[in-house]
Amino acid sequence: MSILRCPVCQEELNKTNKSYRCKKNHTFDMGKQGYVNLHMSNEKKSKNPGDDREMIVSRKNFLEKGYYKKISETLNEIIKKEIGDKSGINILDIGCGEGYYTNLLRDNLNDKNIDSHIIGIDISKDGIIHAARTYKEIEWVVASGSNLPIANESLDYVICMFSYIDPIEYKRVLKKGGKLITVSTGEYHLVEIKEVVYDKLKMDYYRPTQDILDGYNYKGLVNVRYKVDLEGGKDIKNLFDMTPYRWKSPKDGVERLLRLSQLKITVDVNIDIFEKN
Repeated sequence: MSILRCPVCQEELNKTNKSYRCKKNHTFDMGKQGYVNLHMSNEKKSKNPGDDREMIVSRKNFLEKGYYKKISETLNEIIKKEIGDKSGINILDIGCGEGYYTNLLRDNLNDKNIDSHIIGIDISKDGIIHAARTYKEIEWVVASGSNLPIANESLDYVICMFSYIDPIEYKRVLKKGGKLITVSTGEYHLVEIKEVVYDKLKMDYYRPTQDILDGYNYKGLVNVRYKVDLEGGKDIKNLFDMTPYRWKSPKDGVERLLRLSQLKITVDVNIDIFEKN
């Protein structure tokens, strides 16, 4: 049984050949890359919401160098430990972007013969196109994270990495006892970039525990912190272009950063685990 739901009538949405269709005959054709767009036009706040192609390509090129692989490895170990000997696991990666982390999770679970169904959802069509073109064993969907085309209480895990968090909507789609796992930046994440770009350093960072309260039990935090040397100016630019600093940095600071040919950075992320009660 499909856990996808029609965005028009909320009936079960089933895949037939290269289309998804509900019993009321609302039909959504798959793109040639292998994804389906369930983001209704009346939900859009702009013509092309989400990360643009340039940002997606920068992130893809940077992540494929392996600089953030320790984040993925730590997350995947947490999920495998949580799953234990259970099977038939439904997992949603919300805000999946180009699918780097989603694919590594799928490979990891497959290597351990863990039976799972993984859906990657992002509001960025460019991101989902890149994901679907590259990784073929995952169900890729363009949709809003605040109005998920997912059945009530159908998911065992919701993973939200460096993305907007909607705890009420995630609670709707999680089974009782299901886990919400968030990955967010820590206090020292990319502090070296801030030191170059900004005249005055701000050490502010976001903790999802302040917003994820009602309906969840907090299970714990795993911090991942390490330093890594970027190999050249191209990797520095790709990293900068995949961060929010791209939109809110002073021009002279950006120019200073992009003149660098090497940079040692701090990776500092927090993995928080919540259980739906």
